[in-house]
Amino acid sequence: MEREEKNTRVYPVNAIRVCIDEQDGDLKGRIYSKMCEKPLIFDNCSELFLQADKLFDECGYPQTFQEKRDFLEHKSPGRYARPQVRQSDEEIRAQSGKCKTVDILVRSRRRAGWQGLVMGHDEIPPMEFQSEMELLRCLGMKPKDK
Repeated sequence: MEREEKNTRVYPVNAIRVCIDEQDGDLKGRIYSKMCEKPLIFDNCSELFLQADKLFDECGYPQTFQEKRDFLEHKSPGRYARPQVRQSDEEIRAQSGKCKTVDILVRSRRRAGWQGLVMGHDEIPPMEFQSEMELLRCLGMKPKDK
């Protein structure tokens, strides 16, 4: 039953699948989303968040709590944007990382951070996070000492 549930997981547009291919002091891998046709490649934790944030900003979902300022002219998505779906659930489910694969549901982006739920593909239950640091801990990363 549990295996069947994993194979029928539905991916809302505010979910991303993170395929971690290397986990040697930092994370390297790919991000898959229904909102982009090709994977987003990241070489470290910072790029993971920047790539996903850029995707969410371009699609207008999940909305940011505060509008980011910049001085470039560009079209901003509508306040209540409807993201265009570019990949099916099956295409996303077919992806997996060499080290680890997790699904991250970003419920909101308040206080310049992410809040949501992370779900692994092993027997670990889903875990809630209130910031990017908590998400990194859920992914098995330890904050670096200064």
